[in-house]
Amino acid sequence: GMTSHKVTVGVYDLASGKTVYLDAGDPTDRYFTNISWSPDEQKVYMIELNRDQNYAQLVRYDAATGKREAVIYEEMHPKYVEPQFPLTFLPWDDTKFIYQSQRDGYNHLYLFDTSSPVAPKVEQSANGGTYKESFRVTQLTEGDWLVQSIVGFNEKKKEVYITSTEISPMQTNTYAVNVKTARRRPVGNSEGVHSVQLSSDGNYLIDNYSTPDVPRRIDLIATAGNKVTKCLFTADDPWKGFRVPDIETGTIKAADGETDLYYRIIKPVDFDPAKKYPAIIYVYGGPHAQMLQNNFRYAARGWDIYMAQKGYVMLTLDNRGSSNRGLAFENCTFRQLGTEEVKDQMKGVELLKSLPYVDASRLGVHGWSFGGFMTTNLMLTHPDVFKAAVAGGPVIDWKYYEVMYGERYMDTPEANPEGYKNADLKQRAGRLKGRLEIIIGGNDPTCVPQHSLSFLRACIDAGTHPDLFIYPGQGHNMVGRDRVHLHEHITRYFEDHLK
Repeated sequence: GMTSHKVTVGVYDLASGKTVYLDAGDPTDRYFTNISWSPDEQKVYMIELNRDQNYAQLVRYDAATGKREAVIYEEMHPKYVEPQFPLTFLPWDDTKFIYQSQRDGYNHLYLFDTSSPVAPKVEQSANGGTYKESFRVTQLTEGDWLVQSIVGFNEKKKEVYITSTEISPMQTNTYAVNVKTARRRPVGNSEGVHSVQLSSDGNYLIDNYSTPDVPRRIDLIATAGNKVTKCLFTADDPWKGFRVPDIETGTIKAADGETDLYYRIIKPVDFDPAKKYPAIIYVYGGPHAQMLQNNFRYAARGWDIYMAQKGYVMLTLDNRGSSNRGLAFENCTFRQLGTEEVKDQMKGVELLKSLPYVDASRLGVHGWSFGGFMTTNLMLTHPDVFKAAVAGGPVIDWKYYEVMYGERYMDTPEANPEGYKNADLKQRAGRLKGRLEIIIGGNDPTCVPQHSLSFLRACIDAGTHPDLFIYPGQGHNMVGRDRVHLHEHITRYFEDHLK
């Protein structure tokens, strides 16, 4: 809600040393994002957003003069519009480019033909928004899955290569999409999470992937027949020789009773079903992150494995509001961050309590950043459920957070005072019962120390007793040897107060 930066965009000429600024108008309360060049370098394309981030325009400018030439595309949504990718021009046709949009509820590819203008009119989108197109547009991909990236092109075959979640929200797989027909075909195998590099001619693909049982494999694939021509690397099991726990995955229903949520449970090493074990929920829960995937050991972190070796049950659940599930899955938290997410995490608690080997009197929770916000939120919203928690670099009051991210999901404090009040964890400082430790970097520029210090003040005023640990000189995350110390410290806290 506070004053935001005013940004101008200029084109600097290396030869003349002069800068020409784009004639975008008054930059007050606007965002200029995803800047692209036309292939001939004569035009600049920019996606412009209002402060509310519910109205986006794709605008073309003359690079030499800075003149605003045309509005190519407009998109509106009652919650928010979030353009995340610059334009991708077809290498064989400078008049056509691919635009990525979530307007049908999932991120998909739209082919714009700038040689075919149309009279713009307002169209209704499937996700509750509207849009206007000034040129002929063809949707290249569609379905209840999302395109994650554009990898490259095969100019001869007129194909664009993408990675997507078409097989599963837990996976990243590669496809070739014919730009003329929109037909797509898989490239590489159908398992796991793939990171790929396409050759300049599009004939070969370096496929770097992992599955729950394959730590890492890198293949060279001929894209024409989708055949592995050579295995370039196969990694050994990094956990070979270690006591490794069993990992289970599955789905439960979200708090809305309809949506499937993926979870991962790591059982203690040398698991005995007759015993009762303490359990820790590791949580993030915010936008643009996914804690659970079909890569090696289902994306379990080293610390999760370590705690299972120490006799803890570890649960991770990707709640509504997190990534790779589409716009409705994410934006159900709009103007109420921490509400629906906590409800979903408590469904995970119900799962833990249903397991005969979990001691429901010894439940803990840990997370960092948005996960620190969730950790603190869970401790204060359900003080009789959790015995101990460690919140790293937490958001405490969204008024103190970065303007574009915070207002995208919460609007401004002036427009949404009730939402900000409900998400302000200082308001619940007096509800703390269990042991809560907050860990921050002394120079954290993301979740600034004001968050945690104001929470401590509120707890002191309310007569509750959280703990605080600071890493001097560190930022939002601990790096170097301090990161080893960090995980030793987190482990110690749970060993002291949960086990």
